[in-house]
Amino acid sequence: MKRDYHLNKDFPFHITRWVPNTILEPFHWHNAFEIGYCISGSGFFYLGGKKYEVNPGDVFVVSNMEKHRAQSNPIDPSTFYFVKFDASLIGGAGNELLAPFIVKSDLFINKIDGQLQAASQIGGLMQHIWEEIEQEDKAYKSMVKGLLIQVCTLLLRHYVKEQTMDEWNRSIQAYKKLSPALDRIHELFHENIQLKDIAECLSLSTSRTYHLFKETMGEGFKEYLTKIRIHESKKRLSDPNVSITEIYLSCGFQGHAAFYRSFKKIVGVTPKEYRRYIIT
Repeated sequence: MKRDYHLNKDFPFHITRWVPNTILEPFHWHNAFEIGYCISGSGFFYLGGKKYEVNPGDVFVVSNMEKHRAQSNPIDPSTFYFVKFDASLIGGAGNELLAPFIVKSDLFINKIDGQLQAASQIGGLMQHIWEEIEQEDKAYKSMVKGLLIQVCTLLLRHYVKEQTMDEWNRSIQAYKKLSPALDRIHELFHENIQLKDIAECLSLSTSRTYHLFKETMGEGFKEYLTKIRIHESKKRLSDPNVSITEIYLSCGFQGHAAFYRSFKKIVGVTPKEYRRYIIT
């Protein structure tokens, strides 16, 4: 079940072939941008409170730290290619190609239907990426990067019709401005980091920082920090030799009750239940 792949700093990219369980698993998320492509089968894909039917050829866009999970049809299990990458691979936080990944709106449709030309083109590129990674031919990383840029370009062209370029540019600039703060949170999540520390990092007032965070990430600073801490605790729960108390203290939680309450709310099960699930 565990799919928390760590991206290499020198080449922050990963592709996996994934068959979701027929039983609905807890939500998971990653500190990366993701693109999913359904190769075959059917089922459902969940992103937060959104639910999408899955069919062959469908493409899914998943933002940084966006909760998601998939469920296969027991009669016809789905198979996906899933790509994970860091913004630095395609030019950094200010790149316009990141726009489809950073729009925070309940109206945003994460699915591109497999019947559309964009989905078909992206599927072909995803297959090519898989083959390049498998073969590791000379300069394959450069080829993969080029293919990924093509995929992101197709995503942008598909979604650009839904917003004006001014709206896209505002989203990109806001994300670029917030990016140093996100890096700081990921670095210091285990400490008693406060909104004022993030405001100082950005040279903004706490009020402006709060609103910038909410507008850009779709959630407040505290909610985002808690999600980061829960994400790290999930990875550490896979080691049965480390106590749950050690885990939540090392992830920045001050008490047992706060950790259990936050974990259950975000993941859907308790830490003990999650640990049993991933090590059995």
